[in-house]
Amino acid sequence: MLTGVDSAAAQDATVDDPAVLALIRKARELRESPQSLAAFAAYRADAEGHVYFYLDRDEGGAPIPMRVDQVAVGLYQNAAGQRRQVIRALRKRELLPIEDFHYYIDRLTAVQNGFGDRIAIGEGRDVRDVPHPLGSDGEETYHYLVTDSVRLSVLGLPAPIRVYEVEVRPRREDRPGMLGSVFLDVDSGALVRMTFSFTPSSYVDPRTDRVTVRLEHRLWEGGLLLPYRQVVEVRREIPELDLPVGSVIRATLDVVDFEFNPELDPGFFLAPALVTRPPYNMADSAEFRGGLMDRMAEEGLSPVSAAAIEAGARRAARAHLVSGLPKVRVYADRVSSVLRANRAEGVHFGLGASYSPKEAVKLDALPGYGAGSGAFTARVRGRWMVGEAATATVTIHRHQLRDAGPFAGASGAVNTVSTLFRNHDYTDPWFATGVGVGLDRAIGSAASIRVGAVREEMSAVGSPIGFGSPEPGRAVRPVDEGAWAAVSGGVVRRWEGLGAWGAEAGVTGTAGRWNGGGVAKLVARIEGNVARNDLSRRATLTLDVGAAWGELPTQLHFLLGGRGTLPGHPYRAYGGRRFALARGEASMALLSGWLSARLLAGAGAVGATPASLADAWQVGGTGGLLGYAGLGLGAVHDIVRIDGVWGMPGGAFELVFSVGSMLRPYL
Repeated sequence: MLTGVDSAAAQDATVDDPAVLALIRKARELRESPQSLAAFAAYRADAEGHVYFYLDRDEGGAPIPMRVDQVAVGLYQNAAGQRRQVIRALRKRELLPIEDFHYYIDRLTAVQNGFGDRIAIGEGRDVRDVPHPLGSDGEETYHYLVTDSVRLSVLGLPAPIRVYEVEVRPRREDRPGMLGSVFLDVDSGALVRMTFSFTPSSYVDPRTDRVTVRLEHRLWEGGLLLPYRQVVEVRREIPELDLPVGSVIRATLDVVDFEFNPELDPGFFLAPALVTRPPYNMADSAEFRGGLMDRMAEEGLSPVSAAAIEAGARRAARAHLVSGLPKVRVYADRVSSVLRANRAEGVHFGLGASYSPKEAVKLDALPGYGAGSGAFTARVRGRWMVGEAATATVTIHRHQLRDAGPFAGASGAVNTVSTLFRNHDYTDPWFATGVGVGLDRAIGSAASIRVGAVREEMSAVGSPIGFGSPEPGRAVRPVDEGAWAAVSGGVVRRWEGLGAWGAEAGVTGTAGRWNGGGVAKLVARIEGNVARNDLSRRATLTLDVGAAWGELPTQLHFLLGGRGTLPGHPYRAYGGRRFALARGEASMALLSGWLSARLLAGAGAVGATPASLADAWQVGGTGGLLGYAGLGLGAVHDIVRIDGVWGMPGGAFELVFSVGSMLRPYL
């Protein structure tokens, strides 16, 4: 057990220094030596882990869990160095309706020997034939550099252990190799930890974006450094198509107990299969020490997780990795960028391309054409990492569709369906052409800031485009045209209670120039989430408030009413310079994974309505609080929702079809 850590940077280290090469050779000789106690200690051990399969959004936002597996494994080794593993129990839960599949066996088992002379992941189908940095070909394949020196105080040992972090880089990145660090006991050369990824030529599957591995050893009885924890993460995307999402398999395994010199049948290690795998869900739950869903929040995959922090950490990590995907790909940022319908553009088509000259830089272009308006649209964007915690963005855009707000009435895909089949477009549209810059930066582990600036021309929609439904469509509201320039800044702070609750608070301020006068806006948001570990019950409460000063363009005022804000009341019938909106939702599983009951309620108010807005859009203040309450059903883990809502006071009944918040950014 660790009782203290004392860390200091290694002094005067150079690449392939004779001292570091001597340590690497010592580690290699120890791995190959018959006298290696760690390699030839007889033991049995219990290990338990989870495999998470989820969707990961490149630009941040909550990941979408699709499946969770749990495994209990017995690890065995005899004094001759023979090894065997027995998977005692397997169970799983599908969180989305996906095709059933079996994981590669090394997703479910432990690396008992710090990998062999050649590293393989995914039974050699993800990565294979990568020389180990402590193997026979290590010095021919890699450069070594000591980057840190750590002293570990361990109970039961008279003196601390000195550990060097040795950075490993391949001599040639066009060949299979690892990129990362090995942590070695200075005195013995024993392997304490490995953290690494791979060069692109290491990847066998063309879908592989990256594979990352963390392998940790711990001092056990008799000073033996033996397996303690491992994490293997494989991220894949469609190689020909750059979408803002990839699938991730994250396999975690913890060794929880060792028994040394156990009595085992001599024939135990002569079994034909080195790993035994039982069927799923056949073993008693007592085989598992923890619950199937207990670590979802810890892994950043629960509704209460600090999802934005996880996303920021993933983006920072990717800046130091080398992707196996092509540098040039077809690009789209969401479904509605490829195909959408609305009364401003008619049917709009779009598709672009992206280029990543290096891991920290990405350029993308997304042109499009509105068949109804006859107008071409375009967006060109460049993003790059600035250090480890910041991302800079420059965007040039032409004729980009915008909506009044600040809350969308429906996702892009749902709005397209409503427009095509009901001739009911939930946007109040206008177009913007200009340029914007932004910088996002993490502050510690629980906060982030964003600053930005924009200069653009706002233009109105031409003649509205109908879609032939007998139901009349909404009128296009007039917007103010002209040049808009603004700077903005915001900060977000997050809190998380492991497996139980999470909260987020943020505030954004904007100072702009319009019609020769100054404009200011301030918007704040607080959100809280609670959920059970098994996700059978969850609840969300949000509070949004905002205020504006100066002469705003009509379309930048605050609007409330109807779906997205106050269902059961007329859609966007209320607007002004001040608003407050509180909303709450709760769900309870009726049929696990497939059907849930929903409760929802909220209240809001808007006021300080300028005469120009009241005349142009025929809106006014709410004159006090307006509220709503409703019941509904959620299907497929609450992703598809149908809610019946009553507006109060003086509202009406409204049936609202919507998609859960986790999928909206993709639509």
